[in-house]
Amino acid sequence: MSAIASVILAAGQGKRMESPLPKVLHPVAGKPMLFYSLDLLKSLGIEKKILVLGNQIEKIKESVNSIDRDIICVHQKEQLGTAQALMEAEPYLTDFYGVLLVLYADIPLLKMATLQKIITHHKNSSACCTLLTAKLENPKGYGRIIRNKFNEVVEIKEQSDLSEEEGQINEINGGIYCFDSKELFTALTSVKRDNEQKEYYLTDVIKIMRDKGSSIESITVEDPAEIRGINTQQELSQINNLVYQKNALEHMEKGVTIISPDNTFLESDVQIGRGTTIFPFTIITAGSRIGSNCHIGPYSYIVESHIADQTRVLSSMIEHSQIGSNTSIGPYAHIRPESVIGDEVKIGNYVEIKKAFIDKGTRVSHLTYLGDATLGKKVNIGAGTITCNYDGIRKNTTTIEDGVFIGSNNSLVAPVIIGKDSYTAAGSTITSNVPPRSLGIARARQENIVGWVDKKNIKKQNKKKEKE
Repeated sequence: MSAIASVILAAGQGKRMESPLPKVLHPVAGKPMLFYSLDLLKSLGIEKKILVLGNQIEKIKESVNSIDRDIICVHQKEQLGTAQALMEAEPYLTDFYGVLLVLYADIPLLKMATLQKIITHHKNSSACCTLLTAKLENPKGYGRIIRNKFNEVVEIKEQSDLSEEEGQINEINGGIYCFDSKELFTALTSVKRDNEQKEYYLTDVIKIMRDKGSSIESITVEDPAEIRGINTQQELSQINNLVYQKNALEHMEKGVTIISPDNTFLESDVQIGRGTTIFPFTIITAGSRIGSNCHIGPYSYIVESHIADQTRVLSSMIEHSQIGSNTSIGPYAHIRPESVIGDEVKIGNYVEIKKAFIDKGTRVSHLTYLGDATLGKKVNIGAGTITCNYDGIRKNTTTIEDGVFIGSNNSLVAPVIIGKDSYTAAGSTITSNVPPRSLGIARARQENIVGWVDKKNIKKQNKKKEKE
């Protein structure tokens, strides 16, 4: 859409959020609310994108640049209203002649189809402005659409400036516009601050254009929820829930079973295969890929990880890792970043894996820590085993080759290699390599003192008699 430029207004201070984080960076279903508007523009193919920012501009720019370095960030130093915010973008549009799409940064429920609809309507009309409206049962707090007897839009009035009669109007301004760029900036020069807030309202350009004989068009959004903005933590929570529910519904339509959509939190950009069941209180973050016929949850947290088909994850956390097929994780396991778990592996109760490779058929059933380790095929790790990977200066690696049996309560002091098909005895502290097909024992020899308890009891009785 080369004949379209866009401006996102994101300079509001967000005081009602009561948060040190800029309002537009608050996450909605795991993604900053601003990114929803940016994603829409990207999907529409709009190349000229201007973002008007206010406080904490550098923090927001850093976040925006992480996904799109072509966005022009403009600073509105003085918070004098939406019209003045748009004027800050004018120097970057002096050579642009076409449709200017204006929207806000806090409307994550807006659909691309709605934007396409308003753009198409505007292009097919001779209007200098096409705006999006909605009809609400309770329009309090929103600017109202004022129409004449011919049902033409003649003005937008903010809540604070409404008469008692105008306050009964239920058609509200959605805050999304298509403008003829040159007519817009001409009209902006006539906007005044003669309102209760003493600000330059962008909405005033509608009356200014209309009074000059220009036509104003409008379309009404079918679902008013699309234009719901976020100004408080309560509204953020409500919209978070709506997005999570929408995401869950989309997955269910593709054959995923979600036991309780209201208690399951799937971020955008998550892939889940058919036949997989997601149990309640599970969180799956953006970038995660879950295969088919898996069982995930309850109470599982999957962070940007890939899980292959027919794998079970019960009450466990997986971070930035890969899990193979037909594998079982948990309950209460923690797979830390950069771990690769192979096919047909068991990671059981209270096991922590960190930056480790575990090959096919290996079993790590309970009460174990494996860090900076490479495990071969069909290894068995006994309960209470740990790799001692940190020597106070550097992290060292442990290699456990195919077919090894590690006894319970072992400490493997890295760097160390346990050779193929070898064993280590329970209770051992292994500090040296164990050759293939060998038994490694590293513990003190047991000594039994016969009659020790009887001797102890006699001493105890003698002491008691002495006191008497």
